[in-house]
Amino acid sequence: MLEREQAVKQERETLTSLRGEMEEKFKGLAHETFKASQKSFLELAEETFKRHKSSAEGDLRERHQAIQNLLKPMQDSLKRYEENLGHIEKARHEAYGHLTSELKNVLQAQDGVRSETAKLVMALRAQPKTRGRWGEHQLQTVMELAGMSEHVDFHTQASFSDENDKLLMPDAVLRLPGGRTIVVDAKTSLSAYFNAIEAVEETVRDGFLVKHAQEIRTHMKQLGAKAYWNALEDTPDFVAMFIPGENFYAAAIERDPDLFEDAINNRVLIVTPTTLIALAKAVAYGWRQEAMAENARQVADLGRELYSRLSTMGNHVVKTGQNLDRAVKSYNSMVGSLERSVMPQARKFEDLKVDDRAKDLEELSPIASDVRELSSPDIISSVDALRSE
Repeated sequence: MLEREQAVKQERETLTSLRGEMEEKFKGLAHETFKASQKSFLELAEETFKRHKSSAEGDLRERHQAIQNLLKPMQDSLKRYEENLGHIEKARHEAYGHLTSELKNVLQAQDGVRSETAKLVMALRAQPKTRGRWGEHQLQTVMELAGMSEHVDFHTQASFSDENDKLLMPDAVLRLPGGRTIVVDAKTSLSAYFNAIEAVEETVRDGFLVKHAQEIRTHMKQLGAKAYWNALEDTPDFVAMFIPGENFYAAAIERDPDLFEDAINNRVLIVTPTTLIALAKAVAYGWRQEAMAENARQVADLGRELYSRLSTMGNHVVKTGQNLDRAVKSYNSMVGSLERSVMPQARKFEDLKVDDRAKDLEELSPIASDVRELSSPDIISSVDALRSE
């Protein structure tokens, strides 16, 4: 029994020892298997990572290149935009500097104009002769702008007497085609208008403008009373009253609405630079038409003279042809007479050997061509007309 227990115990110890050895072996085997599996996994993972990394790097390069290709036009456009923006900014600075300089010049010019205007206003208000010369200058400027020439299409400071031997001196006389004329006056007073401009209070300004309209009306009546049309032949029964500015006339007509109609009734045509230019252009156009008509008349006269001379020349040509025809007939008659009567006797000297050194007599032949007659009906009819005369 004891032996049996010892045997069982020994067997148990042996099993325990085997179990421990087997556990150790299993642990070693599991560790080695894990290490081998881990190494294989790591190698496989590393290989897979490298493969994916290589693929990812290639794809990244391709995408980077694609992005670069997409961004390059934008970069070029941005570069050009920056360059253009720089040019524009440079041009803007230059233009701004030039504009500043021009504005300074404009301001200086405005100051000069303001100063000269003030001087002109003072002169026009103080001296009637200055007002007259300024109006005459404006009148002449308008005429020249319309294409008219002084001393050709219009005269300034003309003078003549009326039926009562009263001296009349209009500022300008427009020459019209056909010897007609239009008298223009430019002596309108503007002092009240300039006083209205300088007035501060509205009531004072309005009073001066009313006075301005009254001065325009008074001058209109005085101008109509002069009756220039009675002193000049072939002139319309009205006189043109020139006001050297649209604003002057507008201020007067606003305070005196019947001014224009009353002026027409007094045979006075109130004109401003705009309407006078239209009138002067119409006159200039009439002169151009007159010049064209005169040129046409001269061309017609030259044509008639040329036709007459061609007719006379045709008669001379016909006579020359007839004379040539008679000369040819006379020549042919003379050749025939020589051949019949003279040449046979002369050739007998050749037969007698009078002079061996002499040349043989040449044969004479008549002219067979006829003189060509004129075939133009116009020349023939003109020649017949001259012959009948």
